[in-house]
Amino acid sequence: MTQRYFPILLLLLLATVHVNAQSGCTDPMATNYDPTAVVNDGSCVYPLTSLSLSPVTDLTTPLLDENSGLLYLDGQLWLHVDDLDTNLYRIDTTNSTVLESLPVRNAWNYDWEDISSDSQYVYVGDVGNNVGSRTNLSILRFDKAQLSSGAGYVQVDTIRFSYADQTDFTPALDNTRFDCEAFVVVDDTLHLFSKDWVTKRTRRYKLPAQPGTYSIAPVDSLEANGLITSAARSADGAIVLLGYDNVIPAPCFLWLLFDYPGTDFFAGNKRRFSLGSAVTAGQVEGICFTDNRSGFVSNERFQQIVNVPPRLKRFDISAYITAPITAINDGGLRQLRLLATPNGYVLEHAGIQGEFSL
Repeated sequence: MTQRYFPILLLLLLATVHVNAQSGCTDPMATNYDPTAVVNDGSCVYPLTSLSLSPVTDLTTPLLDENSGLLYLDGQLWLHVDDLDTNLYRIDTTNSTVLESLPVRNAWNYDWEDISSDSQYVYVGDVGNNVGSRTNLSILRFDKAQLSSGAGYVQVDTIRFSYADQTDFTPALDNTRFDCEAFVVVDDTLHLFSKDWVTKRTRRYKLPAQPGTYSIAPVDSLEANGLITSAARSADGAIVLLGYDNVIPAPCFLWLLFDYPGTDFFAGNKRRFSLGSAVTAGQVEGICFTDNRSGFVSNERFQQIVNVPPRLKRFDISAYITAPITAINDGGLRQLRLLATPNGYVLEHAGIQGEFSL
């Protein structure tokens, strides 16, 4: 077959397969895996699974007791705290020594809760709202180059927002549906995940990653069965949501979201992992990827029944995603891949998101 006709044939073949595609659970690790399914419909169910976190170091510097957000960038780990402190801290991951303290010069820390980045900017979420009465919620944005500019500080732009579905601002400590501690950024859009103290279901909001003032409405939601405290996205599209339940024994957990269409994170596979109890492991607060399958988790100091010091740990999800998951906007064809064989080309149901190479 001549190469110039191959893309046309491929498109016709994909269209034919899509029309006749059977939907269902496409993950072999799920209890309801359907080997005949071609399109993942997000219905996968998973067994109860524990995920072990590997100790890295205690965060011994007292100013890191209230650590909240983690960012791994260019081989360096940065973190911030959620209590008035307007510095970004670069730390040594072997012993938690603070290597650099970088103040944010033109912003106030009302309640910084998470941090993320894209190809150009770093975003700091001043989004904490555990009383439910804030009217000054914002995301702070600055160019990544400022981290290494040598200026000794960073200056930020501000993305201001409010929740279109919030009408009552009566203070209600730890009893509000409009707290937030987690977000990721994808293609010039910030995706915020609510920390709902009332229903323990997280709602996702979309916010333009550009300075301005916005009113945002919920897009969809996930039955989190707990309080979401941080989020991160790998370079190839895996999303992790970190959290805990505030009812003793305060179980901590991680949600893994993958094989979803476009940016509909809750429409793909959703697997929950137990991380143990905050009573022994601390209240988990920050998460970031260092590569596509592993990264860091941090907990703040936990002083309820016992005194658990703040710690840095590693997580690894490589055993639960066995193939690349590069997300593509394919209208549901992400379960297919084209393989070159000695006898020609084979269109294979891969059970993953992937790309076609022509």
